[in-house]
Amino acid sequence: MEILMRQTCYRPAQSWKKCFTFFLMTLFALSLLIACAGPQVQKAPVKGVYHIVKKGETAYSISRAYSIRLQELAKINNIKDVSNIKVGSVIFIPDAVQVIDDVIAAAKTADTDNRRSTAWREEKASGREKTTAPVLTAPSDARPEGAPHRTPQVIDGADEDKRSAVETNDQAHPDNSKLAWPVRGKVKTGFGVQPNKTYHNWIKIACPAGAPVKAAARGTVIFSASLKDFGETIIIRHSNGFATVYTHLKKRYVKADQTVKKSETIAQAGEMDEKGGVYINFEIRRNGKAQNPLPYLP
Repeated sequence: MEILMRQTCYRPAQSWKKCFTFFLMTLFALSLLIACAGPQVQKAPVKGVYHIVKKGETAYSISRAYSIRLQELAKINNIKDVSNIKVGSVIFIPDAVQVIDDVIAAAKTADTDNRRSTAWREEKASGREKTTAPVLTAPSDARPEGAPHRTPQVIDGADEDKRSAVETNDQAHPDNSKLAWPVRGKVKTGFGVQPNKTYHNWIKIACPAGAPVKAAARGTVIFSASLKDFGETIIIRHSNGFATVYTHLKKRYVKADQTVKKSETIAQAGEMDEKGGVYINFEIRRNGKAQNPLPYLP
């Protein structure tokens, strides 16, 4: 580099211009090398479930049952009036891993736990702390089945696939037939525990840009809108307690309450991942619980 600098700066007439240009080019090349050598940061997968509002449930009771702040729940789901949510509407619950069937009972349990915790803290602050701190968790039979746990249980991926396959053998399919593939492509990420120990409720399907996304079975659209972190999203309710979820879409062609047929085009693929590949995420849920989609597909 020193010899090159001397050769470049030798001519006195334009030496300062050439030296300055060479200096800028050298800095630019070095910055490119540093940028390419830097670590690649990938987004952590988002966890969560879709809760269908039932009669008697409110935004407050749902937030209490799932242990999420009401303001955060409203912001994520674009709820403008938390005092008025419609029965049958779909609410996304971040970080939850299971759908709660009895929100009212779960909310009461959460309130009871909170009152016990507050009373214990006040007792401790007043100097009347007991020798043994009270147990703050409710009895096992007081928490409804399906209550969410913030830390998902790590299960061996092979065992999870086997368990899901066994379950589907004993379960009916929507319309008692195999589902249709939502898009033509290749499965890039499977269901369940990933190599980095995170848990996916979906499969990731790589596909061409602009590929049509089709309904896996006939049913009724219960959600068609944009969700934070999931992009354009469609949820279809099917028979036998099944629902299918399609996320990271580019365009949606159906609206809520619309009836769709099996293999009917409902959307278009086009959203890209960190590597620039087009994909969609596809979920199957039965009675609110995530299922491995592969055993249900042909």
